Amino acid sequence: MGEPANIVSPAPSNRTGGRSNSIDSRDNILSAAAECFKENGFAATSIDDVAHHLGATKGMIYHHYRSKMDLFFAVYRKGMEINFEATEPQSAVDADPVTRLARMGMAHAVALMAHQPFQRVLAQGVAMHQTGSTTAAQRDTLLELIKIRNTYESLFKRAIEQACMDQGLALGDASLASKSFLAVLNSTVFWYSPRKRNALGEQTSLALELVNYALLGLGLNIPEHALDDWKKHL
Repeated sequence: MGEPANIVSPAPSNRTGGRSNSIDSRDNILSAAAECFKENGFAATSIDDVAHHLGATKGMIYHHYRSKMDLFFAVYRKGMEINFEATEPQSAVDADPVTRLARMGMAHAVALMAHQPFQRVLAQGVAMHQTGSTTAAQRDTLLELIKIRNTYESLFKRAIEQACMDQGLALGDASLASKSFLAVLNSTVFWYSPRKRNALGEQTSLALELVNYALLGLGLNIPEHALDDWKKHL
């Protein structure tokens, strides 16, 4: 599968500096907004809060984003971009199906822990979509974002189908299986906080455990050779 289309909003025109400065500014804004949305939720977060967290003016934020909702949507898109960039390469590795699924799970789990604020916004976006507490135009955008999320989940659905077929296992409902598999990995969004100085090593160790649990839930065993590259981070 190629790079997903329209994951990131087009860069706005930059009237005050070079393109790289504009990109850096947007990335900093998105990181600050993700932290604020994570800590306070969407409703309780203001543009003032984001500007204060960033150490900038509201004008800098409004230069790139017209409203808090536009900023929220941009953070959501960035979170999905992070997930695709981490996981999609693993979905194309030349390996047996179970190994491929395990590596995808590892990439996904580590990305969630390494970029937790963005991932919390993804969860908030799903809740916002389900409650319908938005305008018609906002619901259209949310629906577009949920479709991107569904495209991402389909990577795992296909990988799970292939892994179970390779092992001769009866799968049943592949959509339910993929949602259950991801639910195990996604749980870190709500409880993980770094405890060690070597954050990547800690995240990799936790991801190994979570992927093992998720595979066992499908009736699969993690291959001994599957995660050698990941274990080097420990």
